[in-house]
Parts: sequence; C-alpha cells; structure tokens
Amino acid sequence: MELERGGEPAPAVKLGLGAVVGAGLLGLVLYAAASPHWAASLGGGLVVAATFTVAGGLLGFLFGIPRLLTSGAAAHPADQGATSTASYAPNTNLEQVSDWLTKILLGAGLTQIGTLPRRLRELGDWLAPVVGGDPVDGPGGQAGAAGFAAALAVYFTVLGFVAGWLLTRLLLARALSSADRQTLADSVAQTVISAGSLGFRPEQVRELFDTGVEGLRVQALALMQGAPDPRHLDLIVKAIDRHLSPFELLQALLAARELATAPGMTDTDRATLRDAVAYKLRNSRTVPPYSRRRVVAEEVLKRLPEAGGRRPGVPGVGTPGGGAQGVGASAADVPAARVEG
Repeated sequence: MELERGGEPAPAVKLGLGAVVGAGLLGLVLYAAASPHWAASLGGGLVVAATFTVAGGLLGFLFGIPRLLTSGAAAHPADQGATSTASYAPNTNLEQVSDWLTKILLGAGLTQIGTLPRRLRELGDWLAPVVGGDPVDGPGGQAGAAGFAAALAVYFTVLGFVAGWLLTRLLLARALSSADRQTLADSVAQTVISAGSLGFRPEQVRELFDTGVEGLRVQALALMQGAPDPRHLDLIVKAIDRHLSPFELLQALLAARELATAPGMTDTDRATLRDAVAYKLRNSRTVPPYSRRRVVAEEVLKRLPEAGGRRPGVPGVGTPGGGAQGVGASAADVPAARVEG
C-alpha cells in the first residue's frame, strides 16, 4: 500500500485516518445524545478524546523518530566522527532520547501487563464524571460511563499513536534529510569561496577524496571548484563515473566546468574530460532532462570543443531557460545547489 505521495501522506492514508476519527467522534456524539446531561457528556468526552489522542501521538512520535544513517558511518563504522558531511555532525540527542524512552516504556509495559484490566477499570471510574456519568449505578450511571470513558481513552490513544508514528515516519525523516542537505550545500558553498585561502595542496585534496566518505569527497570536489588544477583531472573523472549520490555528481560536474578552462589543461586532458561528461549525459536516469546536472554537463561540453574547433553535440533535450551557475562561482549560486542536492 502506498503511504506517501509527493512528500505527504497518500490520499488513502488520509481517508483512513479521517474515517477512524469520524467513527470515534460519531460514537461520542451518540453517547452524549442519550445522556441526560448531553452537553457535559459531549464536552467532557471531547476533552478526553483530545487528551488521549495527544498522548498517543507523542508516544507514536517517540517510536517513529528515524535513525540517522550516513554514508560516512556506513563506510567507516568504527569512526564515530564519520558522517555524510565533512564539517559538522548532526545532533542525535532526540534519537537517543527516543530510543531510551521506547525501551523504558516497553519494559515497564511488559512487566505491568497483568494489571492492565484493573488499571483500565480504575481509569474508567476516574473519567466517568468527566463524560457525564452520575454517581449511581444503572443506565447513564457510573458503571456505564466508566466503561465508555475507558473505551474512549483506549480508542483515541491507539488512534493518536498510529497517526503520530505514521506522520513522524513520513514527514520528519524528509524534513531532517532536507535540513542536512541544506547544511551540506551551505558548507560546500563556503568551501568553494574560501578554497584559494585554505592552502590545500593537491596531494591533500587527493587524500580527502580517497577517504571514500561522501561528505569528504564532496568537500574535496568543492576545493577543486575553487582552485581548479589539472592534477585533479583523474579525481573529477572518477567522481563523474562512480559518484556516491546525485549531489556529489553535481559537484563533480561543477568542478569539471571550472577545470575545462583552467590553465595547464592539454588537448588530451580536455578530450578525457569531455568523453567522461558526454558518456554520463547519455544516462538519462542519473542526469535526467531539465535537471541541474544536465544543465551543468552541457555547459562543460560547450567549453570543451572537439578536435578542429567544432562544438560537441549534446545528447538529450535542451536546457531550461536562464542557464546555470555553479556552486563555486558566487554566493548567488547557493540556491541552485540547494535545489539539486
């Protein structure tokens, strides 16, 4: 079953949650209508439903918090500092708190599961006056109100838990990932701008790239954009051919664009770079039409004429209007990097 569409819960998920909420509210309204104190029953029931929905939603949020998974951690499991970004480590306190509370709640719940029926009866007795129950037995009295209040609490707690868990899994993971990509894009832009003053030697850039950690490779490519050097040609070609993510491919293409017109590039170097970019352009899955990657790749080919001065033919569809500017060109390029990353 499809749970997500366009970054939001799928229509079927929304419809299902709405139907469950509507059924619970309908039962509450019918109970209140049969009560001699219908206004008090309806108002109190709504408060009880809202309270336990929020409590269940908070519990679902704790269970649904996504774990941080980074390419750096995958590549270097023993290195706790390896992350998907080179210049920062995401704060995982919320994830740790969620893990601790989840284990505590599960442990406590399993040890007390035998007392659950008694505690539900106590909860119902405590909430009965809130939903309009009279302090006497019989229809509409304490016993009936206690049972209804307990059922109402359980129903909306489960509903809140499912909704909280589902929305957390669908929306929070996307929001956190987007924030991480934004931070990485900003970090790359700053590296490109200050590459000349950082004083990295070509062998140091190579060591950074050869770590195999995506964030470090991206930072190395950012240094190549800010200080293009023909000695980095093989690294750029390798990143274009065997990139770890679409964002890294974009940075490799931007580095290739800067290197295309760098002093010291021979005809052989330009041919090697042109062939790598032209080959990648043929793959519409990694370089889809109208993507920023395709725009930058086509700009690289325009800067690398074939033998005899002819401009190479660019496969695929035309580029969108307005052209493209790289992350390393100026501060105005940062938004474009954000879109692609």
